[in-house]
Amino acid sequence: MLYYMLSVFSFVTLGLSTSGQFTPPLITCKRDSDNYSACLKHAIQEAWPRFNKGIPEISFPPLDPLVFKYGKIIVNSGEIHAEVGFTNLTYIGLSEAHFSDVRTHFLDNDFRLEVNTDTPKLQIKGFSKQRWVLYIIYVIIYVIGPFIISLDDVVGTWDLIGDVVNDTWIVKNFTYPPSPRKFRLNADNLIEGNKVLNDLILGFVNEFWPPLYRTMLPAMIKMWNPWLVDIANNFFSKVSFSQLFP
Repeated sequence: MLYYMLSVFSFVTLGLSTSGQFTPPLITCKRDSDNYSACLKHAIQEAWPRFNKGIPEISFPPLDPLVFKYGKIIVNSGEIHAEVGFTNLTYIGLSEAHFSDVRTHFLDNDFRLEVNTDTPKLQIKGFSKQRWVLYIIYVIIYVIGPFIISLDDVVGTWDLIGDVVNDTWIVKNFTYPPSPRKFRLNADNLIEGNKVLNDLILGFVNEFWPPLYRTMLPAMIKMWNPWLVDIANNFFSKVSFSQLFP
């Protein structure tokens, strides 16, 4: 208990280190302690509200909402070929995330951080331009317009891997395969001027979303990876590794 009280005190006095360096908004956890994973989980949960609001001291932007400017995926899966471009994807709801487990692996200069997350509700708004080819009946469908995706009970693991160089962790890979319990797509004008076809597509996607989601997820993970790496390095490049993970 005394350890946690002292850790919380250091958290509250963020930015007041005598060295003048930025003090990260995290409770300090000792790697050789018996309850290291539990301490890390507690530390991240305690600091999460601060991250979501942003950390202006190091120009770290807010995480809720989180905006992905542009990306494109290509999916080839037997009977389906799809090319989908996304613009201004806005993720809302990350501030409510909970963390069930945290694991670290450190060998030589290689460091890996895994964080199990559970987000009750996540909403994704954006604009997409899509081209779908259904080979089984050879139909080509063009879809363009704004959309909203609502996800419930989203679980997944943040998996960050990188190198420690000069007391700085440089993240090289950041994968996150989110798995929702519920999925719903809403859009009013996917097929311009054709409400019947628009509603038909929505009905099909919302009915058969699990296999469609599994088909598209690997391409989405690949698209997200450099974006997530940039977000992670925006923080880790500005703090001492030995201070974060002593």
